[in-house]
Amino acid sequence: MATLGMSCAWAVEDCEINKESVNPANGSTTAGKTGIMKCVERDTGKLVREQELRAGVYVGVVRYFKDGVLSKEYHVNEQGNTHGRLSEFAPNGQVLREESNVNGSTRGLVREWYANGVVKRIAFVGESPKEKAAVRYTPDKQLSELECGDRPMLTPHANDAVLCGFNGKPSQVQLYSDSGHLRSQFTVLAGVTQQATYFHDNGKPDTVEEISARQKTRRQYSDKGILRKEVVWNTTEKPIALEREIDYHESGSKVREQIFSMTDKEGRRQNRLVSDASFYLNGQPKRSEKFTAEGKEDIKEVRNYFDNGKMSSLKRYVYEGRYRERPVGIHQGFAQNGTLVRESHYDERGRILRERTWDDSGKPMKDDLVYEDGSRKAYTK
Repeated sequence: MATLGMSCAWAVEDCEINKESVNPANGSTTAGKTGIMKCVERDTGKLVREQELRAGVYVGVVRYFKDGVLSKEYHVNEQGNTHGRLSEFAPNGQVLREESNVNGSTRGLVREWYANGVVKRIAFVGESPKEKAAVRYTPDKQLSELECGDRPMLTPHANDAVLCGFNGKPSQVQLYSDSGHLRSQFTVLAGVTQQATYFHDNGKPDTVEEISARQKTRRQYSDKGILRKEVVWNTTEKPIALEREIDYHESGSKVREQIFSMTDKEGRRQNRLVSDASFYLNGQPKRSEKFTAEGKEDIKEVRNYFDNGKMSSLKRYVYEGRYRERPVGIHQGFAQNGTLVRESHYDERGRILRERTWDDSGKPMKDDLVYEDGSRKAYTK
């Protein structure tokens, strides 16, 4: 018989059709032949695979074996693509997977089982991305995954009409890990998730998502149950647009809040950051950045604060892109008692023109003109 290295790099196979030796790597030995080609492992004599030929073309059934036991069976068409039913088997003969293929693509119902016969997964794959639904179960038959389509697709093998809320009533779904721990729970209506909660290993909420007619909100918690992050999207925009993002300290205090808004600029609708604020742990503002448009220029106004809530500085920049800012106007600095102690005057090109300073009581200390080369002289009217 001919020899051929096949599925395992170390295995040498002997193949035959109708008891006639052939070598699949040499097309002349299979040319014009019809029948089932059988290949066995030379060292053990165990059947490795069977493949159908029709007039020398690999068309029809293909079977793979492991330790002589059928592990996979499918069909190929004239193009060499899988077409028709595909099945996979456990060593005990239990079917592990069944699906239908159309010219190399999975279509229709897909079913999977554990080796003991318990249903593992049921799915449907249609022609379009929207035609897709699936459920998965743990070995203890608890629901572990749910994917809803735009209509029930899994009946009668799984009741996704009820699970996905297509019967007019919200469905309360709980999903478990293979170890039996509750991982998440959902409220689903007409295939759309209205609320979702994901859990830490200790059972406390990790992430909570809620969807309304206008907003989607996601809140993330520490394993101690403390809110650490909140994100809000505007779902009326296509695609949905970020509205707000808030970060919290492990103590629960808000430490940062960013606000976004949809704006039209130069004929383009964009989702832009309009404010970025940070806070001290005592709740007082720490820094505030506000972004506005003045003509064709994007302006960033920055306010810094002492931890007592008093403003420490006020500055304005023309925002020219990431890491590029041009100072403009009058920049001011303040003492903790609120007294103005510093002023820097900038022209439209971002060059400093004048600097003034005062002590904490408001008494003038310095007033200088600043030239391009950095030299100074006292300012006089």
